[in-house]
Amino acid sequence: MSKFKVSTIKHQSIIYICPYCRMKTSNYVVEFASSDILPESKLISDPNTSLIMFYMLTCMTCNNSYIVYEKVMQKYLSKNKNISSIYKGLDSQWGVAEQKIVYPQQVNSMQVPAPSKYMPEDVQSMYNEAASVFDISPRSSAALIRLTLELLLKKYLVNDGKKHPLSEMIGMLSPHAPSLVTEFMDLIREKGNGEVHPELDKIELEKLRHKWGDITREPDKDEILYLFKYINFI
Repeated sequence: MSKFKVSTIKHQSIIYICPYCRMKTSNYVVEFASSDILPESKLISDPNTSLIMFYMLTCMTCNNSYIVYEKVMQKYLSKNKNISSIYKGLDSQWGVAEQKIVYPQQVNSMQVPAPSKYMPEDVQSMYNEAASVFDISPRSSAALIRLTLELLLKKYLVNDGKKHPLSEMIGMLSPHAPSLVTEFMDLIREKGNGEVHPELDKIELEKLRHKWGDITREPDKDEILYLFKYINFI
């Protein structure tokens, strides 16, 4: 079991996406805990040895702080060869095996883009809710993005005081919207439908399978990530 040493080591500032303001911006970095550095003889005898560090980052844009967990292994064993260590002075033999924000837990994904600045506040709130569960449940995230689109259309784009299903609202807007926007709305509706309406009939399910494959399979995060980009475009 790894022993941890607690310290307060300031590192040079880095560019990182803040989980609060979601801006890619400069952050102050303080390393406050790390596993013991093992002697070279141990590294040679056990190439699977890993080191764990915890950093507190403070966003220079919004001044909020958050905690990042980082696990490094000898570079040739690291799966995430494109992830840079927060510690810029890390020896070249090490590569990042895992890196994630552990606090705050409710905002966990660095992959999801920030909501559009033109998005209404209540729509943005639902968008952020979808973003907050993306890492732990992509399927729930897709369902929430569909509901985000429904709120946007019902309250701000159709807004005729009547109750319309999402497919009907998309049809009402299609003659006045660029074809790409209509396609994006349909993709969000179709991908989210399997999560919001599990009672879909066989014909509708077959349409979804034709476009997306088997919706009962483990959801593809990349597919769902695009839904966030689509709704930002709308």
